[in-house]
Amino acid sequence: MTQPRDYEKRNRKRLRVTGNSLKRLRPSTGTSLGPLSVLPDELIREILLRLPARSLLRFQSVCSSWRTLISSSQFANDHVRLIAADPSFSHPRVVYHGCWFYRYKKFGDFSVRCLFENPSQPTEVVRFAGKSSHEIIGSCNGLLCLQDITDMDNLIMLWNPCTGLTSQPLEIRGSIGVCGFGYDHVNDEYKFVAVVDHIHKQEPLRFETRIYTLCPNSSKRIIQDTAFKRIIGDGKGVFVPGTATLNWIHWHGLVLSLDLVKETCNEFSLPLNLKAPENKSFIFPHLCVLKNCLAFCCSHEKTRWSVWLLKEYGMPQSWTKLATIYCHHSLLTGAELHPLYIRGNTLLMAVASTSKIVLYNLDDGGLEFPLLKPAPSDVSMGLWFYIYHESLVSPSYRCLRSSSSRIWFIKP
Repeated sequence: MTQPRDYEKRNRKRLRVTGNSLKRLRPSTGTSLGPLSVLPDELIREILLRLPARSLLRFQSVCSSWRTLISSSQFANDHVRLIAADPSFSHPRVVYHGCWFYRYKKFGDFSVRCLFENPSQPTEVVRFAGKSSHEIIGSCNGLLCLQDITDMDNLIMLWNPCTGLTSQPLEIRGSIGVCGFGYDHVNDEYKFVAVVDHIHKQEPLRFETRIYTLCPNSSKRIIQDTAFKRIIGDGKGVFVPGTATLNWIHWHGLVLSLDLVKETCNEFSLPLNLKAPENKSFIFPHLCVLKNCLAFCCSHEKTRWSVWLLKEYGMPQSWTKLATIYCHHSLLTGAELHPLYIRGNTLLMAVASTSKIVLYNLDDGGLEFPLLKPAPSDVSMGLWFYIYHESLVSPSYRCLRSSSSRIWFIKP
């Protein structure tokens, strides 16, 4: 009997990776009769690459071949590249900790997707604790760079909150004011930049700008550049994906850009001339990343904020105003606003001084104030919030399980 033309289409079942169907995706160890019951290894790999990092960690227990595949560095790198190429595969999260002048040992971590999809319900927070107080320097490819200061020593380490892996700390003696963390995709190296002040030395040239390569045989180079001495803000460089650059705002009102591949500096202008008399009312200027572009935000006369996007990196004529956000009675007047992420027509922001999370509608200017569960406690001095994208990337050298080393999960 002839089947209807759409018979095959109506009866085709969509392939889903679920607990009941995992066995059908296992690689073949022999021949099989009948319909395709075992997928080719190449197709299995392509399917797995499109799954969230947390799901992949669970799927390592399916079979030994999956565990070998998912735990390989090549798979982790391909997974990160796929996320960068197609944001729909990304699973961004926000991590926060106390402000630098009020450090404490606990981190909070929550899903951006849950926050956007149901802002009226409190978003669950995953909590972590450490043996010492850490400050987040930056994030890249799912790795967070942490700094721990003990006396005049600085311990720098990498942490992947998704996998729970940390690296052995890199020790740097001296006081660090300006710093940054990023990825050199040309040489496949993670790098940490620090302007070190040897306060124990009496020489007038006691400042050194160093670039450390975080690898099994960590190395450092000293670059000669005095521009780092006059940086505005907290001194943390902003890493822009795809450009291999760290960026700061210089006192002269310019963007100071450090190329992590060439290890050279460059400058270009901001969308506003902060030195012009008519712009003296602009305060809290800072950089961030939105839509994988460098972004600039500042407050004007404590009444509104301006957010700009640099559509083409290094080309100041491509600065484009994204939004003008007027002060709301639920926000502290003149507070420092930190844009974190854009999804559709909604901008996720954080206000460090009040520890508030804000959703701003770019179309109609509406504001929502989602809640976190559990709510952050002991935050009278405020919180710093950072965005990162979950990955399987391991810290580059001598990995340790955080549960047995420096950071561990706090059970509810």
